[in-house]
Amino acid sequence: MREIDTAFLLLRAAITGVDKDSPFTSHLSPISSKDWWNLFRLLQQNHVAALTADTMAALDVPREVKIPWLAERAKAECWHRYQEEVQQDIIGTMKRHGIETLVLKGAHTAQYYPQPELREFSDLDLYFFDQHNKADAIARKHLHVTVSNDAHHHSKYDYRGVTVESHYDFVNTHYPPSNRRYESLLKDLVGDTQLPTFEVLFLLRHMAGHFAASRITLRDLVDWTLTCRALQDKVDWQLVDKTIEDYGMADFVAVLNNIAERRLGVSMSQSLGVSMSRCLEVSLERDIVYGSVDDSNADGPSRLLWKLRRWRSLAWKRRMVYNDAPSSLLLASLTSHTLKPKSILHKQ
Repeated sequence: MREIDTAFLLLRAAITGVDKDSPFTSHLSPISSKDWWNLFRLLQQNHVAALTADTMAALDVPREVKIPWLAERAKAECWHRYQEEVQQDIIGTMKRHGIETLVLKGAHTAQYYPQPELREFSDLDLYFFDQHNKADAIARKHLHVTVSNDAHHHSKYDYRGVTVESHYDFVNTHYPPSNRRYESLLKDLVGDTQLPTFEVLFLLRHMAGHFAASRITLRDLVDWTLTCRALQDKVDWQLVDKTIEDYGMADFVAVLNNIAERRLGVSMSQSLGVSMSRCLEVSLERDIVYGSVDDSNADGPSRLLWKLRRWRSLAWKRRMVYNDAPSSLLLASLTSHTLKPKSILHKQ
């Protein structure tokens, strides 16, 4: 069995709760110790090794692979508990100074996982309802941190070993240009307390940005799948579908939903029903699992040239998630990097 098939089988079992006595195991072909190790490394790179550890433990996996795999699970549990403690520390500090906090991304999405502590994440993403400048000042004074403002839509600091991103906005309003309208939509939804609909649309645009800039991973696919499943009866799907169409993301969502249904066994009943090329679905599936863009550690002009080459190679991805004119995308990107030169060194 191909590596990618085994990876999806393990994920499907972890998500749907299939146990070791189910027919699931009959789909697994004999795997060598080397292949198990390569699979473990692949799932690590996709940030889902901890999620699949329990399923793996029920299988005949060599001890030299099983031990580090289970260690990955234990590490994720410990880190989850620690980050939760740090998160509550920050939220409490802000609340004492009159600032409410909205937790974004992984720390929030984890609640939709069968075992939240197995959703791997690193950064802590927080939104302070347009009081980010005051929140940064409080962080400097009361958390005793150094705050960096090198990015457009969030500041960043390290607190008790956790990287914290304090968001100015939900999506980067500097790029693409259409994000300015998307940001207004998200703020309206939060203001009207339509949080489930906000969650789906925020998560989708966040994924689209990562996809267009480089790649998304299996963790992103699982986030999307489990969030939609958990909020299925609470979301204004008519508005979601309209937004997906209006912002040119229909093909992207159709592929994600098809993969979620076929590979992960989760019914995405709100699929748009877009007719999708099987070849494109397979290509995106491989891009999610393996990535298609090599990173570069080059500095200065060399890194800029590498980014320009990558920009050209990712044009097909931008067409799948943005309906902005290519010229406006290029101009917005150049302007964004000019205003924040250190962003050139960022991996994305």
